[in-house]
Amino acid sequence: MRGRLQASGAAALASALPIVGWLGTAIVALVVLRQGLKDGLLVLLWAALPLVLIYQTGGDASGLAAISGVFLLAMVLRLTTSWELTLLAAVGVAAAGSWAFAILSAPILAAFAQWYVETLSALAADAGVAGVTLEEGKSQAISYLAMGQGYLMVLAVVLARWWQSVLFNPGGFKQEIRNVRLTPRVSGPLLIVVVLCSVTPGYESWVGLLAMPFVVAGTGLVHWQLAQKSAQSQWYIAYYMSVLLLFQWVSMALVALVLADGLLDLRQRMKSRED
Repeated sequence: MRGRLQASGAAALASALPIVGWLGTAIVALVVLRQGLKDGLLVLLWAALPLVLIYQTGGDASGLAAISGVFLLAMVLRLTTSWELTLLAAVGVAAAGSWAFAILSAPILAAFAQWYVETLSALAADAGVAGVTLEEGKSQAISYLAMGQGYLMVLAVVLARWWQSVLFNPGGFKQEIRNVRLTPRVSGPLLIVVVLCSVTPGYESWVGLLAMPFVVAGTGLVHWQLAQKSAQSQWYIAYYMSVLLLFQWVSMALVALVLADGLLDLRQRMKSRED
């Protein structure tokens, strides 16, 4: 945060490296959150240069889609100061980014879809069930890419928000992230879309992306509850391990938890009970 030149250089360098590439997007988000659109756009352009070269040489547009999406989400958070709206925007931004990738990186998507279909066909043959067609494989690949991009975009903005807190508002991030919640006006319609996708053939794979706001908000509530109990670090580790190993079941539980929190304000009820 010493200046645009340093931020641009750090973001461009990080974006060019395969392992720490997502740090570049987080740097862009930090500048947007702290300095606004003008400085953020300048840093974005420098950070995108290595990603443009990657696209030109290898045809992979996923990095460009990701950094553009993180920039937009950081702007939403800066302008609204609402994680609820930011998470809702993340669903749309991630979906748009995955479709952009499907258009700009069609050969990569086709190769992955072919491998995916062949793998599923082999597993289906062993289990004695039907596999998926190539078109179904492409559709599912796009939805899984959107889900992965969505979570990584939100994590980049979360990281940037944490950096901002450490630099300018120590302790503020914990309070902010623990109080993320979805109101019924957001969670209700979103749940309806989740249910419709889950029962509509060809759209089931989009449920993972649509459930993302519930998972993130539910994680914030879990963090709040663990902090209230002064839980040791192993409880946080156990929670995230359960998310990784049992994602489908944990995400369903988090959806129910967030819906209940939106209707009943569980934090306030727990505080009142303790008082």
